[in-house]
Amino acid sequence: MLRRPASRRWPLDLDAPQRKRLAKDAFELIERVQDARNHGPIFVPTPAQRVQAMRAAPPEHGTDLTELVERLGAAAEGGWSKAHGGDLGFVPNGGLYSGVIAALLAAGLHAFTATALESPGLVALEESVLHWLAALFGMPPATEGLLLSGGSLANQTAIVCARDQGDFAPDRSVAYLSERVHHSLRKAMRLCGIPAGCIRSIRATSVGPTLGRMDTQALGEQVERDRALGLRPWLIVGVAGSTDTGSVDDLNELAAFASRHRAWFHVDAAYGGMFALTKRGAARLQGIAAADSVVVDAHKGLFLPYGVAAVLVRHPGALARAHSEQAAYMRDVQRLADLPNYFERGPELTRPFRGMLVWLPLHLHGVAAFRQALDRSLDLAQLAAARLRVDPAIDVLHDPDLSIVAFRAAAGDAATQRVFASINASGQLRVSSTTLHDRTAIRLAFLHPRTGEAQIEVVEQSVRRALG
Repeated sequence: MLRRPASRRWPLDLDAPQRKRLAKDAFELIERVQDARNHGPIFVPTPAQRVQAMRAAPPEHGTDLTELVERLGAAAEGGWSKAHGGDLGFVPNGGLYSGVIAALLAAGLHAFTATALESPGLVALEESVLHWLAALFGMPPATEGLLLSGGSLANQTAIVCARDQGDFAPDRSVAYLSERVHHSLRKAMRLCGIPAGCIRSIRATSVGPTLGRMDTQALGEQVERDRALGLRPWLIVGVAGSTDTGSVDDLNELAAFASRHRAWFHVDAAYGGMFALTKRGAARLQGIAAADSVVVDAHKGLFLPYGVAAVLVRHPGALARAHSEQAAYMRDVQRLADLPNYFERGPELTRPFRGMLVWLPLHLHGVAAFRQALDRSLDLAQLAAARLRVDPAIDVLHDPDLSIVAFRAAAGDAATQRVFASINASGQLRVSSTTLHDRTAIRLAFLHPRTGEAQIEVVEQSVRRALG
């Protein structure tokens, strides 16, 4: 029997003082980063030599702990801060501090949650998160789910279920997606082996309050053309919060359409799903309860650190039928009553303990705190749209469904680009742009607990500076 020498530690061990020192240095770095997000600029240039220095290979012998943390801190200072209250670009990430602690605990517990046998209590914790999400959307109690790294992998997992459960046939099955659907859906189709000829891109409404929603009349017309060719609807994807404009498709109408044609109804609610916690959001998301599958990103609407999203499937066993595999070396993996083996529900065997990232902040802060923050984001979008409409030089392109506002300069793309550059040059905000019907539009995405009216004022000042 191999015995550990009593006189020395193993080479990879850290003694108690070293562990405490490493933890202290790490938390001091996190505190500096948090402080910078609260009070510093949103963008800090990264010197080229610092980038090059971080490419260095590991040394043959160890480096001082403090030196390594300092080196990491210097690298982290550069670039755009994604957890800054001034981040209105793409879809902001809150970087909730309690989520940081949850991630630390998840790693420190060193739990293997792919099988219930290994960590039944922690798998039960993760199941409680999934059941809570399913109930939030009004899905049946038997709904099953899985936490994954983000909406892209979650959408792909749902498409695999739809392909296998829905009796997909490449010569006659058709999927219908809005032209404004997130690109991860098209990528998921390709990775799942769905031929491009089986996919229809349905136009979105182009003007007025409903800008960006799937045009259901165009959908009906396309389906009739396909049926005349002997094809049948296999999948209909509804968007609950598009990345371009935050628009929510008419989920009730799409659900009825899918039911009528016996098609799988998938809802991509990666960005917009958590607004179901609010009264206004729940009203906009009506119809989501009828979905066969739903995807939602907790690192968006719950403001958590990156890396946790959910896929929910209303049909018990559908996830396992699409993803389960057997191997001789798994013969000792037992099933526990009422607890799943998550590796049978998705593409991962080894997986991090993601449930902790959602469970701890929800239990620590309470659901009402998240509801209040989401309501605040909805308020800010409405306020920004109203204040921008006052300026005759600005066209606000829609009434916000959720917390994204799209606008442009009335004078055309060149003027819009000047506004875009002026906002990002302020040093206080970051916005992103998109193309809507062949013209540039600027997006304001409100989804950060520290964002407030001050950011709207910076936008207004930047508009005046660019167009004044």
